[in-house]
Amino acid sequence: MLSSKFQIPSNFSILVPGDKSVSHRSVLFSSLAKGESEITGFLEAEDPLNTMKSFSKLGIEFTKTGVGNYKVKSPGKSGLASPKEELDFGNGGTGIRLSSGLLAGLDGVNTQLTGDASLRKRPMKRIIDPLSLMGADIQSVTGDGKAPLKVTGKKLHSISYKSPIASAQVKSCLMLAAIASDVELEYEEDELSRDHTENMLRFLGGSIEHISKTHFKIKPPFSFSGAKFQVPGDISSAAFFIVFGLLAKSGTILIQNVGLNPARIGIITVLRNMGGRIEVEKERSECGEIIGDLRVYPSKLKKADITSDLIPSIIDEIPILTIAGLFSENGFEIKNAEDLRAKESDRIHAMVSNLQKLGIVVEEAKDGYAFSEVNEIKPALIESFMDHRIAMSFLILKTLLQNEIQIDDDSWIDTSFPDFKAIVKRLQG
Repeated sequence: MLSSKFQIPSNFSILVPGDKSVSHRSVLFSSLAKGESEITGFLEAEDPLNTMKSFSKLGIEFTKTGVGNYKVKSPGKSGLASPKEELDFGNGGTGIRLSSGLLAGLDGVNTQLTGDASLRKRPMKRIIDPLSLMGADIQSVTGDGKAPLKVTGKKLHSISYKSPIASAQVKSCLMLAAIASDVELEYEEDELSRDHTENMLRFLGGSIEHISKTHFKIKPPFSFSGAKFQVPGDISSAAFFIVFGLLAKSGTILIQNVGLNPARIGIITVLRNMGGRIEVEKERSECGEIIGDLRVYPSKLKKADITSDLIPSIIDEIPILTIAGLFSENGFEIKNAEDLRAKESDRIHAMVSNLQKLGIVVEEAKDGYAFSEVNEIKPALIESFMDHRIAMSFLILKTLLQNEIQIDDDSWIDTSFPDFKAIVKRLQG
């Protein structure tokens, strides 16, 4: 079984960037809210900044007042105007999908949304189809169900929709469409996806009628005034250092101010099931989200069953969770995760391909992959596939093993965690 000789410096603590999901939503909801808002803790990485730049073209004024802090002036949803140029969301799938819903419901606002080469390969029919059921005029410009998307804003109508996939992006897209058009939405999914949009709606005074944990209704009116949005640290970013702390030989890591939304802490549940010691300190609530500090101790990990109900809450953390699996007794298996193929890269293919380069025998399936206990790996050139989480995961592995693993392009890390490499360097002294 693999083991690390890496020793964490004493009293090592870090702050991770603001939650990317909440950062995107802080832009969208502050744009919908009439008057002045404040955003603190905003993730100043490429994806959420592209969402902010896009909405500035609609007549929203964003003024930076400090690191991660902004003042926002909005005329409210009735005052938003069609942009003079297309909106470029870069690599941000959350940005383009959620914004498409909001803009589809703004009567008279016409837009075209696009992104980089990676984003233009990702599926958009998952939002085009249900938005069309609401009466939206949204079209794939190339006709292949992918971006660029042409959106002609109009008054939508109420619908009841059961999603074939548990996706916070689909759910939030439809919620924002309903909010923008002041219509009712009844939504159901098989498993609970992350609920930041629901929390932010409640924070601004909206109400949600829950029929079950995964089935709810929202009803107008949706009239929001300016508010103070506090963005917690991103647990998806913290996950890399949670795994690092568990796999180190000695020392502890304290990760401060991390969002602990119950729909997002599957990574903690899984790692604890694998034998990881992770303690929550100073738990509190801000802006509708649970926040706390995480103290992580070196632990002996073992293979654990990852049930299907946990997949929506760990979908972004599966690459780094796989790195934990390399150090686990009896190996690692992930299944019921076919949505991994529709992320910034086909992450099932990306992980299997790179693990094979390291000399690991991996069994690939349509919805996941598995490997037995690993005793050694060989140095290799890792392909990032233009995916920040792939690059970060293998940089963590390289640091733990201190070997000759190389990564073809780690610039993609800046899309979500600009200080990541600096923190890794500080860990190494």
